[in-house]
Amino acid sequence: MQAVVVSEGKAVLRSVSAPSPATGQVRVRLHAAGVNPIDWKMALGYRPGAPAAPGGVAPSSPVASAAPWTPGFDAAGVIESLGPQVQGWKVGDPVIVFIEPRGAYAEYAVVPVSTIARKPEKLSFEQAAGIPTTASAAWAVLVDSAKVSKGQRVLIHGGAGGVGSAAVQIAKSRGAYVIATASKRNHEYLRSIGADEVIDYQTERFEDRVRDVDIAVNTVNPETATRSIAVVKKGGLVVSVAGPADAAQCAAANVRCLMRSRDGTPIGTVLNEVAQLAAAGKYDVNVDATFPLADFEKAWAASKAGHTRGKLILTLR
Repeated sequence: MQAVVVSEGKAVLRSVSAPSPATGQVRVRLHAAGVNPIDWKMALGYRPGAPAAPGGVAPSSPVASAAPWTPGFDAAGVIESLGPQVQGWKVGDPVIVFIEPRGAYAEYAVVPVSTIARKPEKLSFEQAAGIPTTASAAWAVLVDSAKVSKGQRVLIHGGAGGVGSAAVQIAKSRGAYVIATASKRNHEYLRSIGADEVIDYQTERFEDRVRDVDIAVNTVNPETATRSIAVVKKGGLVVSVAGPADAAQCAAANVRCLMRSRDGTPIGTVLNEVAQLAAAGKYDVNVDATFPLADFEKAWAASKAGHTRGKLILTLR
């Protein structure tokens, strides 16, 4: 099969052996793979949890010198074969796939059935491949950490991005009043997926528009997390996937400040919950651009440039 392989700090497309499913696994013929910033960051030597150098990349990491590996965590495709003791699935089932530790930039992948979900008919394979990482991050922030509930006011920074747009829809599905920040070109899009208010961060400060929110979700940078303290009610929560808020300021304002937890709802459960939302017309994925697998470097360049509305996707058919 064709796969992107990272070795000695270089990523290339090459022919490799297709994997076979073990007990409790299925082999999936992948149709699309989601592109996330962590993909190219890891290829450059970054590892999650390492101190970041300028540009967010750690200059030295075990990842850079590890055995050859294939990037990508998110994909969608069709089950091609079943490993021993797999029940409840059949060859030909279309599925959403989360691949741990990674391996989505390839024509085939083997995964345990605990990390797949049935693809809703409403979503294309490209849309479905944009779900796992962003939806699980948004779920961890809003459901596992914040326990978002009906009637709460939620501020989401970077609402048009992958995690941000997932957070808007998950918060809205749980009955929250959603305020999102984004550039003006994304305002109509954000309203279409459920945002009640949208703030143009390029022309106004959110601090001048927002007061007494229950939850602020930061997907932008640590500065935005810290600035959010001022608009959260006492006892409220700032939760971030993009760097922590200033701890002293959080304590002084009686606001809880958290980073995204890596513990919580299992990924398979999240995928099934979000798939049900999509099937009910309550969750959508905007595919900003697609690239054939051979053009993965162009996809990474687009990701590095930022300002993606929704997701960038690699096509594998």
